[in-house]
Amino acid sequence: EFGSFLYWRPPLPSIEEELRELLAISGSPEPPEEHRSSAGGASAGEEEEEEEDEESDDEGWITPSNVKQAQQDMGQCDTAPVGVQVGCVTTDFAMQNVLLQMGLHVLAVNGMLIRRARSYILRCHGCFRTTSDMTKVFCPHCGNKTLKKVAVSVSDDGSLHMHFSRNPKVLNPRGLRYSLPAPQGGKHANNPHLVEDQRFPQQRLSRKARQKTDVFDPDYLARASPFAEHDVHSRAAHLHL
Repeated sequence: EFGSFLYWRPPLPSIEEELRELLAISGSPEPPEEHRSSAGGASAGEEEEEEEDEESDDEGWITPSNVKQAQQDMGQCDTAPVGVQVGCVTTDFAMQNVLLQMGLHVLAVNGMLIRRARSYILRCHGCFRTTSDMTKVFCPHCGNKTLKKVAVSVSDDGSLHMHFSRNPKVLNPRGLRYSLPAPQGGKHANNPHLVEDQRFPQQRLSRKARQKTDVFDPDYLARASPFAEHDVHSRAAHLHL
């Protein structure tokens, strides 16, 4: 009963009890047990042993004979789509999610196909507010950097249902507490982004660089020549600016 496969799969319905009920309703007498045992003799005992061996071999294992039934029980039995001429084949689940939301047909490789398209929102675990703008880094309500991506589904009545992870490491603060470096000034400062409205240097060209580059020069396109001089020693060149 507690095989490696039947432990997490509901057992298959037994047909013997249904046959006995049908025989009892129809009124056909069952053959007596004495007649069965006497007719079979030693061969009946061998057949029973063979049947027990087959049952013990098939119980808890997926064989070519019951693989279809196992797939149906797990909900992974795909039916061939009708009238599909073009399909997209990918094993990337994120890409499959996008394709399904676009309404395109997705084909699977070895059954690796998502069942339903998921939608995500950002939920702040500080003030418990949500936002659908996935580009946000800081919470638009409390301003903290506490946004986490949460899968959501919309029910039939239009209510939003969030699916939270049971993994305690999702909200693990390890690695978030560290000493901040002293703030740097200047054009090439690289300060950590702590708040959403933090001011950063604009990384604009200097006045001297703007004087060298004249976009209205008729020979401006010739500056792409491999013999042109390029700045490779300044700090801006090292920062690829």
